[in-house]
Amino acid sequence: MNHPRSMFNVEIDNSQRSIVIDEGFLRDVVEKTLEAERVVAAQISVAIVDDPTIHELNRQYLSHDYATDVLSFLLECEEINAEVPSEDEPRGSGKRIDGEVIVSAETAVRRAAEFQWTPRQELVLYIVHGLLHLVGYDDQSEAEKSLMRSRERTILTCRHFSVGDGSERGGVAECQSTKTAGETSGGDS
Repeated sequence: MNHPRSMFNVEIDNSQRSIVIDEGFLRDVVEKTLEAERVVAAQISVAIVDDPTIHELNRQYLSHDYATDVLSFLLECEEINAEVPSEDEPRGSGKRIDGEVIVSAETAVRRAAEFQWTPRQELVLYIVHGLLHLVGYDDQSEAEKSLMRSRERTILTCRHFSVGDGSERGGVAECQSTKTAGETSGGDS
């Protein structure tokens, strides 16, 4: 089920200098992720920041005194469909959401080097991970974490990402496309 992209309003705010940002590409990542999750409509703000900024936000909103990879804030969520989605459907199915995803470009640069893929790949995964939180996935239990990682791989694969089998990062080793991502380092989101 495809939704018209006009139902998605995506704003990108780039206030860092570690990674060159292609706003059109990142907007496309957000829209394709929302489509894969069968979200009906969304107002999404993505902020690409530096480590000091995300550290301060992490401290202010979650009382965690460290920089992290991604933070997500669900501002509003409404079930549009009267029917309750089946357990097999994506958790975003039938929802209208309003939320913010904040990602650290400096963390992406650092973690990408560690796992030998590009900072852009790492940043894209942070965005996908944050969006999955907004539509209802969580990673607080092992079962939920496994489901979330599986959904990340599915979205990256079905959106023309080639995903390896690496064990170090929960099953995502390496991506082979110009529009790919690694796997999140599991920060607060």
